[in-house]
Amino acid sequence: MIIEKEKRSTFDVFARINRGDHLMYIGTVEAENKELAKIYASFTYDEEDWSEMVVVDRDQLVWVRKPDWLFSEKGDESL
Repeated sequence: MIIEKEKRSTFDVFARINRGDHLMYIGTVEAENKELAKIYASFTYDEEDWSEMVVVDRDQLVWVRKPDWLFSEKGDESL
């Protein structure tokens, strides 16, 4: 029996050190689902004592303005 692997998604990670600070982009993680993305982000970006951290599935971002080259992949026609 062959078990199909779940597709990995890219999640952007944002955090703030102190309440009231601006939320800042700190990196990405790849994960099969949002629960694993939270765990991966927590362990990957543990160098600061973050007061808040959020992961956002890159496929869920709604762009208002986007440079043609930003995050584009070869053959991506959605730009």
